[in-house]
Amino acid sequence: MLRQILRKITTVQQRQAVYSLINKVNATKAALIPRANYLDQNQPPYRLHLGCGNIKIKGFCNVDALHTVAVDVVDDIRKLRNFPDRCASEIYACHVLEHFSHDEIQPILKRWFEILQPGGILRISVPDIDRIVSIYQKNLTHFHTKGNAPWIGLIYGGQVNEYDHHKTGFNATWLSYLLESVGYEACEEYPHEPHFVPGTVDGSLSHEPFGEFFSLNMLARRPLQ
Repeated sequence: MLRQILRKITTVQQRQAVYSLINKVNATKAALIPRANYLDQNQPPYRLHLGCGNIKIKGFCNVDALHTVAVDVVDDIRKLRNFPDRCASEIYACHVLEHFSHDEIQPILKRWFEILQPGGILRISVPDIDRIVSIYQKNLTHFHTKGNAPWIGLIYGGQVNEYDHHKTGFNATWLSYLLESVGYEACEEYPHEPHFVPGTVDGSLSHEPFGEFFSLNMLARRPLQ
């Protein structure tokens, strides 16, 4: 709601300045919150929520490159240097993978594969190009009305900070291929609703403004052997 109001009364430059200020305030508040070292207080196997942003999922180790109010461990989710191999039973990354370049995706998926225990589960949610194209086509009148942007926020990212840019895209065929290419098996889509963590609200559930889900939610496993 706040972003919709800001879009109506501000320029792009003004919005970027506002979002930047909000992010700085949130980061400062987060830094002032006393917290125990998660990795000292908890033992593997972990359930990792990667690229958590401001969304904290109970029962997970919430990891992000920025020190937000939700973060348990600050780390580069491409490398996960704070985590040893085979330390996680589950990894969840929601609307994160599209923020990395084409050439980074397979190395990232491979690193996550190494972090998982044999039999471990990876859940990924990303914008689904197939769904986006379908929804866009159904709503051409909206997108051809002056003043309505051609869904640039969803396609290219909100661009409110250096991390909020989309650099690549996926459909189910492409994502499953990439996963299988680095060793995952049993790749399949899973339902948008209900969220697999009850009570969680995040990008995997997004369906506005046209009432249709536009995320690709995919589950994959590291083989037991």
